[in-house]
Amino acid sequence: MINMKKRLLVIYALIFLSFSLVNAADFNHVISNSEDWRDVYSSMLYASLEGAGSDFLVSTSHGQVLLNSIDKSRDILIISSKNNPLVFNYPSMVEDSGFNSVQEREVSSANLELISDLQEINSFIIVSDSYGYNAVSAVSYAVLTNSWIFLANRANIDEINNILSKRDINKLLIYGYVDSEITETLSHYKPEIINTGDRFEDNIKLVDKYAKLKEVNQVILTNGEFIEREIMQGLSPILFTGRENVPDKIAEYIKSSDIEIGVLIGNELIGAATNIRKSTGISVMVKFARGAREKTSGIAPVEGLDLFYLPVPTLSLEVYSIKYNKATSQLEVTYKSSSNMPVYFKGTLTLISESGRTKLGDLNPVFISPGGFKTIIYDGVDISGENITAEIYTIYGESSSSLDRVIQGNHLVEMVNVLDKCELDVKYIKYNSQEKAFIIKIKNSGDVECWVDAEIKDVLINNIKETIGTEASENIISGKSKRILVFQRMTDYDLEENSFVDLSVYYGERRDSLVNLFKGRFELGLQKFTTLTYIILIVVLIILILILWVIILRKRDNDSY
Repeated sequence: MINMKKRLLVIYALIFLSFSLVNAADFNHVISNSEDWRDVYSSMLYASLEGAGSDFLVSTSHGQVLLNSIDKSRDILIISSKNNPLVFNYPSMVEDSGFNSVQEREVSSANLELISDLQEINSFIIVSDSYGYNAVSAVSYAVLTNSWIFLANRANIDEINNILSKRDINKLLIYGYVDSEITETLSHYKPEIINTGDRFEDNIKLVDKYAKLKEVNQVILTNGEFIEREIMQGLSPILFTGRENVPDKIAEYIKSSDIEIGVLIGNELIGAATNIRKSTGISVMVKFARGAREKTSGIAPVEGLDLFYLPVPTLSLEVYSIKYNKATSQLEVTYKSSSNMPVYFKGTLTLISESGRTKLGDLNPVFISPGGFKTIIYDGVDISGENITAEIYTIYGESSSSLDRVIQGNHLVEMVNVLDKCELDVKYIKYNSQEKAFIIKIKNSGDVECWVDAEIKDVLINNIKETIGTEASENIISGKSKRILVFQRMTDYDLEENSFVDLSVYYGERRDSLVNLFKGRFELGLQKFTTLTYIILIVVLIILILILWVIILRKRDNDSY
């Protein structure tokens, strides 16, 4: 009887092992079925590391269309999101389409769960899940080096650390910007870090690392804003191009490299392809469509590529107004940002008036806060007449050296006659740890109401220099002082590295035309708590003293009897 039980246990173990092996390896094509880009990305990476083909769904209706392009002899593994699948009960649809071998794996987080199947992997890359383009940049290097990419954030970094702690780590690379908590949590692994604060510069550094391991004469060109099957196969390194303007550093890198061919993916980047070919001389092939997968009569049309778009910063900049101030002989060009992150821009203007054509421009990129206005002043402009137009060509981007987008057009110049009478005194700048903000105290010492916008330049945050600023212009009444807040989380190390800060304050009577500029260097004061917190602490202390005093009086009264 005991021997029979042992035999049954062995049989059950073999069945379980066989089942596990089938689930782990008995497939050669992966289909991602999820609305979450992190699941899609991780499933495609998983397929590439396992040497399998891969596809992904982009909509509910896409479920059937996709199957028309996959060989029916393929053994399919569907990786479906438990909470956000695009197609419910997708395996039955796949089986009904003529596929004989169909498995499904449901996941809550493909990025944290699929790595359990890849026990031989001991090299890892960490990127932030807030910046999809960094994940795209890293995929080819990951496939080449047999590395898993973790999409990290503050909420999941402890779980990632727990997974890493059970592996014999060969290499750990932190790529691109990540929250300081992530860097701190993983610091004991002594990771390599690539983070210059510029995604194009980071991308070039990673392509260089790829080229040290494998000769590179062909690259995939993309802007990093979407997942596409060829991108995720990792067969060629990925080099970023701008959406409209090719950053100088990318063009120079291509010209100085052995790259001969660029395969540009995405029809919205055809303009960039033309710019690359002209500026670098390499051959550029554009992949912008594929053969139709749905049966139609007559000539089969083409259809767009399967693209899964990633979360990327919203960059939007416009010319808000152009004014010529007769009172000061200044041209005032105001830009408005509709972005959700800081933007840098650099403009070139040609004024056309009765006196001829006048060329103006910015020597250095200019910072503008999310949702803010920024007025650029050009002094000593001598023009005549009333009908004046300005031809504008402004390049902009998310960092001062990555100006990959363009504003171009003609604008009428408005004539004004204004003398701005704002006067301000900057009292101090401090960092408040409780509010997680820089506090700038400014007094309006003039006779008119003023609008203020503040910037702190070249602040070292996580070892990267950044410019930070107010989210909107603040109003200060004549004769009054105001605390202007610039929100930014700073670690103790960051504060030690920024004992002095460079402050720029733009101000003026008109909210959308801050034509005056104050610049100064200040020692950074530190505050642990807000004024309200100090008041509460004092009140609590007074109450405790009163309670103690009452207790002492009662004790005296009791002792007197």
